[in-house]
Amino acid sequence: MKTFIIFIIILLNTVINAQWVQSLLNSNLGRTLYSDGTTIYAGSSQGVYYTNDIGNPWISIGPLRDVSFLITIGNKSIIDVGSSDGVYTTTNNGQNWNQATGLNGAVYALAKNDDYLFAGTWAGIGGVFRSSDNGDSWQPAGLANKGITDLLVVGNTIYAASPDVYSRIYYSTDNGANWNYGSLSYPASNVRSVFYDGTTLYACDAGLYGSTDMGATWQLKYGVTFDSTGYPTDIMLFRSILRYNGYLIAAVDFESFYISSNDGASWSSFNDGIITDWTFVDIAINGSYLWGIREFFGNAYRRLLTEIVTSADDAENSVNNFILLQNYPNPFNPSTTIKYSIPTSEFITLKVFDVLGNEVATLVDELKSAGSYEVTWNAENLSSGVYFYQLKAGNITQNKKLILKK
Repeated sequence: MKTFIIFIIILLNTVINAQWVQSLLNSNLGRTLYSDGTTIYAGSSQGVYYTNDIGNPWISIGPLRDVSFLITIGNKSIIDVGSSDGVYTTTNNGQNWNQATGLNGAVYALAKNDDYLFAGTWAGIGGVFRSSDNGDSWQPAGLANKGITDLLVVGNTIYAASPDVYSRIYYSTDNGANWNYGSLSYPASNVRSVFYDGTTLYACDAGLYGSTDMGATWQLKYGVTFDSTGYPTDIMLFRSILRYNGYLIAAVDFESFYISSNDGASWSSFNDGIITDWTFVDIAINGSYLWGIREFFGNAYRRLLTEIVTSADDAENSVNNFILLQNYPNPFNPSTTIKYSIPTSEFITLKVFDVLGNEVATLVDELKSAGSYEVTWNAENLSSGVYFYQLKAGNITQNKKLILKK
């Protein structure tokens, strides 16, 4: 009997860990995650939280401001405020916060090289600022009046993402004295973040873009479907991206989490444990877990890294013939057709959700033999707007966006 009980406990732990697990963070609106290797911090509309374990509990260390980004340097924590308060620092784990001088507008990004700490600003100021005293005082460092959404340091180069003339990635090799740029192609319009994996720069926007010449030129890698006239009929809005053991992992607006084993050429979703397709604004690795922070209702979710890779391998083995196509027409009024293919006999569900995650239609809910299928959805009783359809078959889930325009 004892052996049986131990087996059940091990089995339950395996099942629980084989999906995303919600932690106990309740921060209103989630903004950013940062890991220093042992502690993971969450920036939110209600200040800064941290946890040293699995998010039970998250500890609030203030201040009660809308924190867009944070970074730690030694025992100093530095945050930027996305409203209008600039940068704050603390050296005693949040007991006291000190406002920096020389930078009082909205700030959305921080990055550090060997010589300076950089801040990317927005409304009221614009451009890049730098600090030589780890955030206590700031001076302008170029790109005045340009909104900056993210910063990245690679070697002696600082990158600044800006939705300026569609989207541009500016770069400087002299700490902001001079700037060049590379432009993202259409339909990029609001670059969210930039990431470097050692060989390729990635930019998250309306689609995922890549650069192999350190930012001089950019190519659309994934996430946009065009019709015969070049009009984008489906767009994935990438929010944050990182690399783990050869896999790219991304957070996508309204579609949660995706993983790629071929440098972003194709992607598989892995959203087990998430009831609806939330928008996660940032992802980070801390210890043996991948973390994601949700924008609305601000909670953080974790998932074991080993389980993620196993899940991705399973998806790669079966995804070749598991296909969910973009609906056509899109936009549509009031009917559209959705096609899909499955490689084996599976119980299939095909459902439609609104942007809040509410189910508005069930199109398929039955056992299907291997093959290709199509279903027509009539949305005449619904209002215009963005909707999402989700196909589930066995352990595989795929999601796509459709637009009803009356």
